[in-house]
Amino acid sequence: MADVLLLLERMKGKFGEPSIQESFKGFTKKIMFDFTDTKEQYVLSVVDGKEASLEKSAVQGADVVVTISTDMLAGIMNRTTNPVTAYVTRKIKVKGSMDDLMKLQKIMM
Repeated sequence: MADVLLLLERMKGKFGEPSIQESFKGFTKKIMFDFTDTKEQYVLSVVDGKEASLEKSAVQGADVVVTISTDMLAGIMNRTTNPVTAYVTRKIKVKGSMDDLMKLQKIMM
């Protein structure tokens, strides 16, 4: 089982990169990660694509909900798993807009 907190912190840290800030300009969302194997939920809150915070909790009405196992997230972030294949085979499930899903790829890889 992957250390999910390290992976999520790595995602959060990408919001300090100028290229990510430019891509996410105007992006203010709550992204909830629901891990199927650990039964844990984390919320990544992003404000204008510049600031991000992470907390271990669930939130009602999240803009995006990503349901995934910790190992699958590790595989995607370490580039050993193709995210499109994971999505098509339902190993990653996402509730939210397709635009938000496409943006998430930039911080997950």
